[in-house]
Amino acid sequence: MAVTKRRIKVKSNYSFSARSKRLVFLLLPTRLSVFLFRRFIDDNRERNALEAAKFLVDANNVYPTRFYRLLPKFLKFSLSLGGVDLPSNYLNFLSRSLVQTRRTPSSRQKVRQDAIIETEKLPWQLLNPQGWKLLSLALSGFGLVRAGTVARNNCLKSALNELPLNTASERTVNLAICGLLESRRFEEARICIEKFSKSLSPEAITDVYGIYLELMKQPRPNSSAPDSKTSTPTDQLFSHLVTGKNIALVAPGVIKTDSGAEIDAHDTVVRIKFNGKSAMPAEKLVGKRCDITSHTSELLTIASANQKVSMSLFKDANGLKLLVAKKGDFKSIGALPVRSMKAWPPTFLTTGTSGTLILFDLLTASPKKIKIFGFDFYTERQQYNPETLRYYNSKKSIKSYSLRKLQFEFGLSQLGSARIVTASISHDLKSDFLLIKNLYELSGLIDGTPEVIALLNLTADEYDLKLEEMLGDW
Repeated sequence: MAVTKRRIKVKSNYSFSARSKRLVFLLLPTRLSVFLFRRFIDDNRERNALEAAKFLVDANNVYPTRFYRLLPKFLKFSLSLGGVDLPSNYLNFLSRSLVQTRRTPSSRQKVRQDAIIETEKLPWQLLNPQGWKLLSLALSGFGLVRAGTVARNNCLKSALNELPLNTASERTVNLAICGLLESRRFEEARICIEKFSKSLSPEAITDVYGIYLELMKQPRPNSSAPDSKTSTPTDQLFSHLVTGKNIALVAPGVIKTDSGAEIDAHDTVVRIKFNGKSAMPAEKLVGKRCDITSHTSELLTIASANQKVSMSLFKDANGLKLLVAKKGDFKSIGALPVRSMKAWPPTFLTTGTSGTLILFDLLTASPKKIKIFGFDFYTERQQYNPETLRYYNSKKSIKSYSLRKLQFEFGLSQLGSARIVTASISHDLKSDFLLIKNLYELSGLIDGTPEVIALLNLTADEYDLKLEEMLGDW
C-alpha cells in the first residue's frame, strides 16, 4: 500500500493562526497579558524581549488601519513584555505621536524632531541593553529612525556598562562586541572577546568575530585561531566557486542600468533569492547566469517537502550549481546540492538581512573581489524588481510560502510605508549598512555599481536621513 507523504507545515509569523494568538495577548489588559505570557509561555526576560518584537510588528500592522486607536495599547504591551519600563510622560508622548501622525501625516517631520529630543532626555542608565534594543527597534519601526539611533547608542553604552560588573549575560556580551565592531573600536572588541571567551561560543569567537577582525585587517583574538574542519562535498563546491574568484553578487532590487554583460562576465554569479529566470528582469539589465543562490530556511523546508514547489522554484534555472541556506541541514533539494551558511555577520541589534548574510558567507571563502549590484540598503520604497514582485504576489506563492496578500507592495500610502518600516523591527537596517560600509572601506574586497558606492559613501547620520526622506509623510 502506498504511503502518503505528509506535507511539512512551516510556521509563519504572518499566518492567520500566529497573528490570532498574538492578538489575544495584545487585546487583554496589559498587566494580565504580560503575566499570562510569562506564566504559561516563557518566563525568560531576554527571550521575552525577542518575542516582544513580533508584537511590535502586529502594532505596526494596525497603524494604517481604522483600528489605529489601539496603537497605544499594543505598544504598551510590547514594551512591557520586553521589560522596557519607560517614564509615563515619554510613553504618552510616543503614543500620542503615533496617533497624531496617523491622523495628520504632515505632522510627521515635527514629530521626528520631537522624538529625538525626548529620547535624548532619557538617561542611558534607565534601561538595560535589551530594553534599549527593543525601544530602538520600536522607534525605527514607526519611522522615527533618528530617535531609534539615539536608543541604539544608549544600548551600546548600557551593554558596555554591564561588562565590568560581571552581570552581563552571554546575549549582552555579544551585543557589546558587535556594537564595538560596528563602531570600529576594534581593539576594545578584541579585548572584550578575550576577556569573556569562556562565556562565548567557540563558533562565534572563531567564525564570526575572528573572521570579521581579519577582514578589517586587524589581529584575531588570541582564543580564535582558525581550526581545521571537516570539509563536506558542498563546502568543496562552494570553495571551488568562490575562492580566488571575482564574484558578482546580485540583489533582487531594481537595477536601472544595462549591467547584464558585466554581471555575466564574472567568474561566479551569486543571486539573492533567485526564483528562476522567469522571475528576473531583462537580460540586458541583470544578465542571465546564476551559479549560486541563497534562500531562507523556511522556503527551502517547504521546497524539500513539496515537489511542485521545488520544481516551480528551479524549473528554469539550468545553470544553478549550489543553493545556500541560512541554516538547517538540507543536503539537497531535488538534484541540487544545498550548503548551510557557516558564519553569520556580527550585526548589532538583530541578524543581518539576506544580502548581508550571503555577502559575509562569501567572504569567509576568500574571494578575489565581490562586486555588488542592486543593493539599495532599503533607501528605495520598492525593495524588489517588478518581475520578482509579480512572482511573490502570485496566488501560488502566497499559498505555498504563507505570505500575506501584497506583502511586498510598498506604494505611496500609509499602508505601504508601514509595511516598509516593519523590516526595521525584524532587522536593524543601519547595522547592515554600517557592516557593509566597513567592509567596503577597510577590507579592500568589496566593489559596487556607482549607485551602490554613492550610498556606501554616506555617513551614518546621512543614511538615517535618507531612510526618513524615503518614507516621507505617511
